[in-house]
Amino acid sequence: MSLNAQQQCRSELQIATLWVSAPQSGGNTHCATKMHVAGVRNKKVVCYRAQLGLGGVSPPAKQGEDTLWPQKTLPITGVILAGGKSRRMGENKALMQLGDDSLIGHVIRRLSLVTTELLLITDSPAEYAHLGVPMHGDVIPGTGALGGIYTGVMYASHDAVLCVACDSPFLEPNLLIYLASVLEEYDAVMPYTYSSKQTPFCRNKGIGVTNPAYGGDVQTTLQTLCAAYSKRCLPIIAAMLEESELRVHALAKRAQIQRVSPEVWQAFDAEGMSFFNINTLEDFEKARSLTSKSCKK
Repeated sequence: MSLNAQQQCRSELQIATLWVSAPQSGGNTHCATKMHVAGVRNKKVVCYRAQLGLGGVSPPAKQGEDTLWPQKTLPITGVILAGGKSRRMGENKALMQLGDDSLIGHVIRRLSLVTTELLLITDSPAEYAHLGVPMHGDVIPGTGALGGIYTGVMYASHDAVLCVACDSPFLEPNLLIYLASVLEEYDAVMPYTYSSKQTPFCRNKGIGVTNPAYGGDVQTTLQTLCAAYSKRCLPIIAAMLEESELRVHALAKRAQIQRVSPEVWQAFDAEGMSFFNINTLEDFEKARSLTSKSCKK
């Protein structure tokens, strides 16, 4: 690892220590006990532990127990992108039933815990009208995920905007809060994952990510649809769209991006389930299996 990379990692870990204590017994989810958000120091925050999660994600505490829901300490807009064609699924995957809710229903439920405004970006509003979430069509149609992000950030009432996909049912609210809280002067905050020929990272198989031996073949992948964006991104993205540069990760070359390493984000989402998205029937079956196992615990 280069000296600059080591320094960045240490800096990220110092930020994370404001949030993270030891894991709670009976699971891998960590509790944030201290934070520095909007000038508030040493404020106790207790982890959200979702009932419909995976191993290590427990139900909320019973009444009377000393556990709280995550507090909405920042004005955050949550943006859900639902513009995919779902060609590999044969139907609108966002509306497929997973456990007690649709895929997009799970996303709404988790994102609403940490945001003060929700927006749905879609060019098929009739399909989602029953959800009761404010909707907007792409400002510039046919521009993919980057165009969806641009539309969501533009319509957002707040400067801090969390952008997620409609097919990510296992979002970890504590990770989302963390991403938004460290946005500050950055244009965006994006987690990244490692991959290499020896230790490939696949969001839907082998979610657990460890720090690999650093070699020439090790690459990082920005998780652009589990990320926080500032309105400062708007002119940068507008220029990209004008140039027909539609790759979201290309934003990192033009904007000031805070990258969040696995060593940091695993404190909030130990197995990286926030990055699990569903593109195939095989992915969906795995999500059903994981949800079923969680409900039996």
